[in-house]
Amino acid sequence: MNKIKEYIEIIKKNRTLIAFVFGALFILFFLRQCNKIENLEQQVKIANENTQREINNAEAAKDSVRIIKGENGKLTYTIKSYEFDIANLRADQKTLTDKYVKALSLNKKLDGVNSLLMVDIEVKDSVIASLRSTKIDSVTTRFDFNATDDWQNGNSRKITGFLNVKRGLDNSLTATNPILTLEQKIKLLASIEEKDGIQSVKITTDYPGLSFNDIENINLINNKLNQKPEKKAGWSVGVGVGYGVMLSPSQIITVGPTIGLNLIWSPKWLRFN
Repeated sequence: MNKIKEYIEIIKKNRTLIAFVFGALFILFFLRQCNKIENLEQQVKIANENTQREINNAEAAKDSVRIIKGENGKLTYTIKSYEFDIANLRADQKTLTDKYVKALSLNKKLDGVNSLLMVDIEVKDSVIASLRSTKIDSVTTRFDFNATDDWQNGNSRKITGFLNVKRGLDNSLTATNPILTLEQKIKLLASIEEKDGIQSVKITTDYPGLSFNDIENINLINNKLNQKPEKKAGWSVGVGVGYGVMLSPSQIITVGPTIGLNLIWSPKWLRFN
């Protein structure tokens, strides 16, 4: 019974200290819970982003080139884009990116590479050329032909060439192999558009007869760079100036300005980035 009375007396004498300690513990517990909630929110956010990325990539794998006709009659070719996390490439994704690494001499880790683009172009065309003949000698005639087209906006085509035709003693005609020169200028306009969380690449041109059989766009991200750095426990030294609650040696709680030099050890959940 006497022991209980002694404990009660100790509590009464040190109730200010006990209240201060419990208050400090409550604040630390509150900060720890806030840290857990923050970490949980980040994990949920990353999980949602990864899930949505997998869904979008599955949609892109099933997609094919679609043609959109604009108000001015211009055709735009579009297809859904991939988005790969280069920090977590799967085997099938690495197979897709490796062909770009080899063809473009990129670094294997794709550091500093934001996007990869492949376009399979087909041109179907016909030409009406002007023809001019020049008699070289009594049996040889030279035929020159020329076709020049300008479709504006950096798109043009020029074909020039010639061949020689000779008449034999039996009036048969023999033609030499024609010499052809082709000059083409093709300008492509492209964009990456995001709609409803899904990115698509769009490509168009004013060059007639040109079509895009296949388009592949891979946008690259590094999820590790987007994550907050992991907090680590450790010692720290600091000089502090502030205003707060203090407990004096006589167990009197006061409020006022503070200044001090501190050596502190903090658990990782109590550290802030």
